[in-house]
Amino acid sequence: MLFPTATFGLFFLVVLPLSWLTMPWPHRWRPFIIAASYVFYSWWDWRFVLLLAGCTIWNQVLAVRIWQARVPSQRKGLLVLALAGDIGVLGYFKYYDFFVSSTDNMASLVGLDLPLSLKSIVLPVGISFFTFMAISYVVDAYRGDFQPTTLEKFAVYLSFFPHLVAGPIVRPAELIPQIATPRNPRRVDTSRAFYLIATGLFKKVVIANYLASSIVDEVFAAPGQHSSLEILIAVYAYAVQIYADFSGYTDIAIGIALLLGFSFPQNFDSPYAAVSVQDFWRRWHMTLSRWLRDYVYIPLGGNRGGTILTYRNLLLTMLIGGLWHGAAWTFVVWGGLHGAALVGERWWRDRRGVAALPHPGRVAALARADPDLPLRLPRLDLLPRRLVRRGVGDDRGALHGVG
Repeated sequence: MLFPTATFGLFFLVVLPLSWLTMPWPHRWRPFIIAASYVFYSWWDWRFVLLLAGCTIWNQVLAVRIWQARVPSQRKGLLVLALAGDIGVLGYFKYYDFFVSSTDNMASLVGLDLPLSLKSIVLPVGISFFTFMAISYVVDAYRGDFQPTTLEKFAVYLSFFPHLVAGPIVRPAELIPQIATPRNPRRVDTSRAFYLIATGLFKKVVIANYLASSIVDEVFAAPGQHSSLEILIAVYAYAVQIYADFSGYTDIAIGIALLLGFSFPQNFDSPYAAVSVQDFWRRWHMTLSRWLRDYVYIPLGGNRGGTILTYRNLLLTMLIGGLWHGAAWTFVVWGGLHGAALVGERWWRDRRGVAALPHPGRVAALARADPDLPLRLPRLDLLPRRLVRRGVGDDRGALHGVG
């Protein structure tokens, strides 16, 4: 079931009033919203409800065990077990055929004939999103950042239908405390909710669908039959299409959650206005960028191990991010290109630091924070470094503030 459909409209017209009617009694509301979310998820294929339920029980049991364990080695072992289960399920459904076909192709190049077979596995919708949220839950429990909640509340957190299919990726500390207490209907920002839903529908249904059907699909299907100018227009149209489609869907999700009384983090912030690749990843799919930073880049070592290791960590993080987007070598190359660009920006920033010059992105951010700064300081590149250090963000890295 997708948001911009008549089926979802009818579904939501039933769920919204019943949600508010049962909200004063959490022991009634939570089972209701879990059931509604499972109906929403089962509309595509009811069998994958069992996968979502299994993922919920697996991570809840191990998160509680991790929190209760006192021996460090036992806690680490339980974390490894939880992550192995989550990544194993994601790897099987999303990457099995990719890895098998890649291994078979590589073996053929060296003259080997491996007895490997493809299975044409059906990919469960939203598995990348709820798996990452489950990983956040057990890792935060291991770090001591978030105490595991009850199974019922965690089931709401993981299956809550506004974010289930396409995000945003919501952290436990961002949503579970809201689930723990009844929402107040008088505090719902309905104007913002309807604005997000309306603009999201316009971006997805009008802009994205029009560009896809009228320009992108036709040119991409047969590029040899079109001129260079038409191909160039289609490339730019695709950039607008993918932004309008994804940001539109998540805007609808955030608006629907608001109508139900829940606040989700923002997921897009004018990404095509970015002044660098680092700035782009601060603005595009921001919840994924933060997730990669906190659960991949920093555990790899971040920028704590010296220059070469920092570059390695950036590349590995973006390679994983590319593979998360799709099981194909094109996505791996795409992630590698972004990683290389982040490394290049990091190298250039370090070079400017050696020359006692501030990083251009920080100067730009200072100028945005103080519009009169260019008038008082025409040569922004000569801004004192002590002011630059004080100006913007932290230095944990080049991916959404990581670098």
